[in-house]
Amino acid sequence: MASARLISQTVFTEVSGTVSDGQYAPLWLSSNRHGVISPYANSSYERVGAYDSFSLGKDSAKNTRFTYCADIMLSQNAVSKFFIHQLYAELKYRKFTFTLGQKERNIEHRNDTLTSGGLSNGINAQPMPGIAVRCDYFTVPGLRKWLKVRGYLGVYKTTDGKWQKNWVADDPYYHYTSNILLLEKSLFLKIAPEDSKLFFEPSLQMITQFGGTSYNVYGRNHYDTSQPIHHPENLKAFWNAFCHIGSNDVTDGAHPNSLGNTLGSYNIALTWKDTDWMARAYFERFFEDQSMLTVQYGIFDHLLGIEVELPKNRYLSGIVLEHISTKDQSGPIYHDLTENMPESYTGTDDYYNHNLYSGWQHWGMGVGNPLITSPVYNSNHQLRFRNNRVKAWHLGVQGNPSERLSWRALTTLTQNWGTYIEPLDDIVNTQHYLLEAAYVPAFMPKLKVTLAASLDHGKILGNSFGAQCTFRYTIRLPRR
Repeated sequence: MASARLISQTVFTEVSGTVSDGQYAPLWLSSNRHGVISPYANSSYERVGAYDSFSLGKDSAKNTRFTYCADIMLSQNAVSKFFIHQLYAELKYRKFTFTLGQKERNIEHRNDTLTSGGLSNGINAQPMPGIAVRCDYFTVPGLRKWLKVRGYLGVYKTTDGKWQKNWVADDPYYHYTSNILLLEKSLFLKIAPEDSKLFFEPSLQMITQFGGTSYNVYGRNHYDTSQPIHHPENLKAFWNAFCHIGSNDVTDGAHPNSLGNTLGSYNIALTWKDTDWMARAYFERFFEDQSMLTVQYGIFDHLLGIEVELPKNRYLSGIVLEHISTKDQSGPIYHDLTENMPESYTGTDDYYNHNLYSGWQHWGMGVGNPLITSPVYNSNHQLRFRNNRVKAWHLGVQGNPSERLSWRALTTLTQNWGTYIEPLDDIVNTQHYLLEAAYVPAFMPKLKVTLAASLDHGKILGNSFGAQCTFRYTIRLPRR
């Protein structure tokens, strides 16, 4: 008979407070933290969680592994007072991993600590519950081990419907949604000889928002805002969201479009990795619907980055430099086919926005890159990205002077144009800075203290200086 074991191996508790002198907390105190930190000034939270990961049975090769996590939090001066932040069970068998529940995910080919974020899938918003399967790299036979392939498929559901309804202004033309489904599929390649230090990794990620209910929708053959739109969620809708063939929204009428809100990105990474250090160049090209799936409109919008991991030293361990541009969006002109104009123009992609869905956001925070200003910052409470034409330079550096001390610093300079539909009066320049240090005291090794100071300057979020203090206490329970 198998021996009994404790319910959890690792338990943690965390408290944090943020103060600032602006209307909002500085960008890098709240962004790219999986939605844990409130974007509002003078906020705090309390968080407790438990997790474990262990091999099943007597599998000496550890081919079968089970992981679980429960992570909940209370927040003050935030979009919600209570969050189930993570709650999932995960089973890994050989190269396949099955996940059920709500889990934080990292950005592919990116240093989460130093990057500005992903354009299609980032680390800026609360995770969504769902079910997913991931396949690790396997070698394609017959190609002398030069090509490896891995994939990802997941279906998720938003949890912010009640918050959207309460937060959106009392305006019949400000639409909002509830219980929206997302289907995500990704394909990753790795091209290199076996055991090569240099490898090339191209990939494609596509996400479709579909199903659920849209409220206060006006236009596109639907002019009665008092009537909500219930989007199909049957097997045909899932299939159409997966393949994007022969599908359209219920409001499209004579000019059918693709089902739901589809977006994604092409990602390319070239990495050189040695024993002591690593260098990587990466490129992400974002697209909305089908207009940017090919290069017919040029390659103007992008996230281009360089990352370097240095050999162990007391001064500097990692550097990331990125350039972001979302200004073009296939050009400023859009027009459907009509009897009088038999040519269509597929411009003004209006990144992260959609006429039926409440955009690429969750709980008000953009799911992608936070430099595209999230709807939660809109003073008129409209669930719309009002600043998605952006150019930016971003620099991140970090160091580990000792095993107990680590630090990082971020500097971001942006130019902002608003949107094609609602352009800003003038180009707005902003600056965002962060300096953060984490320390584990020798007299209390289970405690981690993190202190941060941050500064914003510019009219997009307003001028703000803020500070943040976080205490995290972790204990490991012995197994029986």
